[in-house]
Amino acid sequence: MRILFYLILSFIFLSIRAQTDYFNKYKPLADSLWDKYGVPPCLILSVGFLESGSGKSKVATILNNHFGIVGKNNLHKKGGFKSKYKYFYSVRDSYNSFCKLIASKSYYSTLKGNKDIDKWAIAVASKGYAENANLWSSYIIKLAKKQCK
Repeated sequence: MRILFYLILSFIFLSIRAQTDYFNKYKPLADSLWDKYGVPPCLILSVGFLESGSGKSKVATILNNHFGIVGKNNLHKKGGFKSKYKYFYSVRDSYNSFCKLIASKSYYSTLKGNKDIDKWAIAVASKGYAENANLWSSYIIKLAKKQCK
């Protein structure tokens, strides 16, 4: 029983550590995109963290795609990695592409410059970004409130 307790505690600590590390690493990039697009940095970071498995998923590491953006890539010709997800030359390009995608949506003009994560997460989820909009938006909101106090 004691071992199980320590395993669970270790898992929670590592998860919190991964969140903090991811947010610290990409915060300057997300902040710069706030200036350019008016999308809250905390929303960008929360979505990037969730969609990329804290930057450690295959799609994130091989394709530099932190947002699960679908598109073309030619990596199957080079190394046998076949995927429906778009390849980006850099993580920065992935972050920019996410903000451009958000900026193309109908809700963008009413939310641009608003830092209310709840409104953003619900709008993004309800317009088809996530399969399970309620679960996805609640996770994004909880993560944002925890990491971006």
